[in-house]
Amino acid sequence: MRRFIAFGVAILVIFSTLTARLYDLEIVRGDYYHELSEQNRIVRLPVTAERGGIVDRTGYVLVRNIPGFAVNVIPVDLPRTREEELSQRLGALLDVSSESVADAIRAQRIRNPYEPVRISKTPVPRELALAMTERAELFPGVRVDPESIRFYVDGTLYAPVIGYTGPITEQELVALKDSGYLGTDDLGRTGIEDVYERYLRGTYGWREIERDAAQREIKTLALQRPTVGDTVALTIDDRLQKLLDAELRKGVDEDKFTQAVGVAMNPQNGEILAMVSIPGYDNNMFARGITTAELDALNADDRHPLVNKAIGERYPAGSTFKMVTGLSALSEGTATRDTVVNVSASSFSVSGTTFYDWRAHGSLNFVTGFAHSSDIYFYTLAGGTQFAPNVRGVGPDAIAKYARMLGFGSPSGIDLPNENGGIMPDPQWKLATLDEPWTIGNTYQEAIGQGFVAVTPLQLLNAYAAVANGGTLWQPHLLKQVTDAAGKDVPIPAWKSQKLDMTQENLRLLRESARRVVTIGHAYMPNLKLPIAGKTGTAEFGASAGKDSAGRNKLGFHNWFVSFVPQADNTDPTAQIAMVIFTYDSSKSLCELCLNPAVGMTQRILEKYLGPNK
Repeated sequence: MRRFIAFGVAILVIFSTLTARLYDLEIVRGDYYHELSEQNRIVRLPVTAERGGIVDRTGYVLVRNIPGFAVNVIPVDLPRTREEELSQRLGALLDVSSESVADAIRAQRIRNPYEPVRISKTPVPRELALAMTERAELFPGVRVDPESIRFYVDGTLYAPVIGYTGPITEQELVALKDSGYLGTDDLGRTGIEDVYERYLRGTYGWREIERDAAQREIKTLALQRPTVGDTVALTIDDRLQKLLDAELRKGVDEDKFTQAVGVAMNPQNGEILAMVSIPGYDNNMFARGITTAELDALNADDRHPLVNKAIGERYPAGSTFKMVTGLSALSEGTATRDTVVNVSASSFSVSGTTFYDWRAHGSLNFVTGFAHSSDIYFYTLAGGTQFAPNVRGVGPDAIAKYARMLGFGSPSGIDLPNENGGIMPDPQWKLATLDEPWTIGNTYQEAIGQGFVAVTPLQLLNAYAAVANGGTLWQPHLLKQVTDAAGKDVPIPAWKSQKLDMTQENLRLLRESARRVVTIGHAYMPNLKLPIAGKTGTAEFGASAGKDSAGRNKLGFHNWFVSFVPQADNTDPTAQIAMVIFTYDSSKSLCELCLNPAVGMTQRILEKYLGPNK
């Protein structure tokens, strides 16, 4: 009897416990579990927004999107017991490590298990996408989603300017989570894609779906369509870009320059009309998914193809810097247009060091000294020489002052990443950097753009543009306009400009002297159809270029030509285009008759671009 009573009590206790548990589930916590059930049944999924396009100033499409596929995982749909199996399978199919797949899934479980995380770091082939969809039982939690892939219409032509995009990293995702980024996103990595990410990135939509107990989609309950990113219009003129690229590429391929750079701008507003850096790379390699071998080859190339050399590398300015030395002497009153130096010899010595000119020019004034690019003339303006005892050199501090006023020694502020500021030395700089005093030899070297002076092609162009436009230093820029998906203008930054403390008389003299370089001087252009003005530069650097006729070692050299084109053949500040061309290690050129190959390139480009048959 006792055994029967004990059994009955046990049954009663168990029943009471189950009743209490059922009451707790259905009554006390019923709303909670109903909501949890609804969360499993009704899910809101993000809908990817297309990235905005990029066009040139005329509307010519430079970047557009093409369809592709991405493999994503929604952690809540992946049983933990199958996580390792799936990670290994996806790793093998997508050529990524299974550990990285597992890490991405685990991180997303913590962050938000209902949102997808991208597993494929490169676009997935259509055949693989279809196969994974058809064998869904092997890929729990996997979504093969359509995605937009960036297509760069002229990849090698624009890569240094436009850049490329790449998958978001875990660290970036944490930092950008509040900005609406998801684990499936791409980010601009360099160039315009990076700088104008805020315009190009679209706004996500969402899709609310109902699923059955097996997590299969039944129907769409609600839909918020995504908004495509804004269209970014650049100041670039595709026609000029292609003309400039063709000339520089010919020099690299046929005349054996190792590198070449060209930039064109409108001096009146700072708009960049063309920017070419050779060698470069094809940004479509990154869009389709660059291989380790391809990336290693680019990084190992000592010509730095991944660097936009127009802004990211610095070089000796050579004789193009004589414009700065001349402006300094004119502005400080130590020289005028009538300052005469009798260059009666092609060299002289100071303290045991010999300084050379390329010939004994005879009597030169400011215009002819600039036109014929006499080193001794500008040594005299900078530090004084025996060739004109009455001329007091302006000195290194004044030269550095006006150089910095023109933008040398600091970044220009162009809307591109990784700009090099160059080097603008003075006695204080040398003491702080090398712990050595400044010498007269340093002054002479600075006067002709050698020694410690190092500039980017863009800095040099911007300085000449300021002379060409009458004394305004503009912030160079590539952004012209932004329009949203509805075609409405989006506000963009106001570009900075600075009126320089220079007299119009001195600027006019510099423009006149630059014109004489082309008509009588070092960059004489036969049968010229345009009033081109400019300045040549030949900058020596440390590499050996063999022996000269006397058996002496020759240094390798680079060539420059920086130019502008007034609206008429006069000295008015009316130029609508200025251009710089730089050829690296021109001493290896096969063009034996070219004193400076950049001069001929400039003439051909500008006459095609501005001439009557343009």
